Amino acid sequence: MSATPVPTPAPAPENPDDERRRYNFGSALYGLIIVSALLAAESAMSETYGETVLGAVLALGISWWAHAYSEFVFWRAEAGERLTRAGIGRMLRRELPILVGATPPLLAVLIAWAAGAGLGTAITIALWTAAAAILATEVITGLQADLSRRELAIQALLGSALGLLILGLKLVLH
Repeated sequence: MSATPVPTPAPAPENPDDERRRYNFGSALYGLIIVSALLAAESAMSETYGETVLGAVLALGISWWAHAYSEFVFWRAEAGERLTRAGIGRMLRRELPILVGATPPLLAVLIAWAAGAGLGTAITIALWTAAAAILATEVITGLQADLSRRELAIQALLGSALGLLILGLKLVLH
């Protein structure tokens, strides 16, 4: 009778505390998309600037917390760790790029508000800002990855398509 080899456990996931980790462009893009989709769904006919900004900030905060917490649950399950405040805090810090990524369209809305533009115009400016930021993120990550010109062009086209989908969401909903 031959002995069956004992399977080796999968390696533990990367420690969320690892300071060598690069800026998480994926999380930043996630925050950018969340806020953009929310702004695309806003109606200038029934919302005010204050409601729009507050709603976007609250939804973003909930999304950031939910994403960080779900990542922490995954990491704890893989590593067999306990739930701790310090662990949640580390994961929230790790996912701060979600909040940073959402700033371009939010800043666009705030600047348009300060300039006296109508809310509908502000939302349109914010969505075009988001589309440009998505494209810029794709180009930056492609350059970081040292992609060929062809690969970079494909990545930029995918980013452009996502930006256009967000703009299209506004058209579909309004």
